[in-house]
Amino acid sequence: MTTHSAEKLAKQLLTQFGPTIGGNDLYGALGFKTYSAFHRGKQRGEIKVGIFKLPGRRGWFALTTDLAVWLSSQAGTGSNGGVNKEEEHS
Repeated sequence: MTTHSAEKLAKQLLTQFGPTIGGNDLYGALGFKTYSAFHRGKQRGEIKVGIFKLPGRRGWFALTTDLAVWLSSQAGTGSNGGVNKEEEHS
């Protein structure tokens, strides 16, 4: 995914979620189906996006722009395991 595409994704996510994303939206965007799966991933160090707590709020949060950058990097090819559209149809 190009930088332009990452910026476009960030704008879309910011419009939909605002500057932070949390709860089911965060877990789903990271590829976890449940909070339990997210929690296990967090304990194992598998979450590569910076997550944090907010005072007076429950659960974990991430900056929406950080999430967009991470998602864009996962859509690329190389050592991160991404697949090109051309490779996908081979």
